[in-house]
Amino acid sequence: MKKLLLLTATTTLLLAGCSRDYTPVAGASGEDIYKGACMECHEAIEGKDNIFYELDAQKKNTDFFADKISSGSLLMPKFPNITGDNLKAVSQYALDHSIDK
Repeated sequence: MKKLLLLTATTTLLLAGCSRDYTPVAGASGEDIYKGACMECHEAIEGKDNIFYELDAQKKNTDFFADKISSGSLLMPKFPNITGDNLKAVSQYALDHSIDK
């Protein structure tokens, strides 16, 4: 019984983080969107001001970021309300603040 309760609680917590309802305001910049949607979990790498990601070369492109933002992953929620020009802007901002691994 305890295992079932623990499994149910864990599943509920994981599913609760699957999607975020953040919606950018009209005219938001990539930086504005990043600060509103991403910075809660993704801060600058220690000792590297304004660098948020270290990426392998094949992931260092805006398509990688756009896919992660739209689809999410195991630990990252998806952001279905960040679309179009807003998605391009925040993806470019994240790419501009990344370095090679």
